[in-house]
Amino acid sequence: MLRVISLFAVVLMVVLQGCTIANPSLTYDFMPGGKLAGNNPPVRKIVIMKPLDIRGHAGTTPGIMAYVPLYPYVREIREPEAFTYDWNGYRFDYEMDFTELVAMDLRASGIAVDVVASPETTQIPTLITGKNPPDYIIKLKLNRLDWQKKFTMYGVSVVGFVPQALGAPDEYGFAYLKYTAEVFDAQGRPVATRTFSATESQNSWLYYFTGYLRALTRAYAQTSPDLRRFVADSVAGGAQ
Repeated sequence: MLRVISLFAVVLMVVLQGCTIANPSLTYDFMPGGKLAGNNPPVRKIVIMKPLDIRGHAGTTPGIMAYVPLYPYVREIREPEAFTYDWNGYRFDYEMDFTELVAMDLRASGIAVDVVASPETTQIPTLITGKNPPDYIIKLKLNRLDWQKKFTMYGVSVVGFVPQALGAPDEYGFAYLKYTAEVFDAQGRPVATRTFSATESQNSWLYYFTGYLRALTRAYAQTSPDLRRFVADSVAGGAQ
């Protein structure tokens, strides 16, 4: 009976997870705030550059260890690009996706008439120095974009599929986001720099695990008000 339940849980997990993350994005379910209250007249154009990835890549405990009887859990670190590829082979461009998330937010803020997420590298010179150059450029750095989790079989090896199939989480932990925004004027001169960070708790279940990306989106939403004000002050000349 336990074998049947375990097999059913595994099949259900694979089917549902394969469907729910076909096209992952941090922008899903993100609801940007309205226009920034008390903001100055909008500037004409801001370009958001794809972030420089300066994350560390720490190792993790092999997940198979969680199947050892009496072993309570294993610690793992998941990053969005590896996370999506492991499950369905989708090569997730997390850098461009994060750029789109920031651009989506600043576009809704009313700080600028046009906010553009930078295209591929070969197109950047035309975007920056072409006929319609930006008034400001925002360069991003990704310090952290990951989920530190604990994967558990409740210390009872494969029997742990039973509580998981009944709704108990198989993973729990926190999503971490930390990024730096650097504002430059049209001539490439630095205007202001600031680092933003947030943490969101997140569980995962056999039948639902894409909440991992949603947790990172919620972490960004925490930083959104400060980022908006920082950019608004920077382009208005009010940043120190």
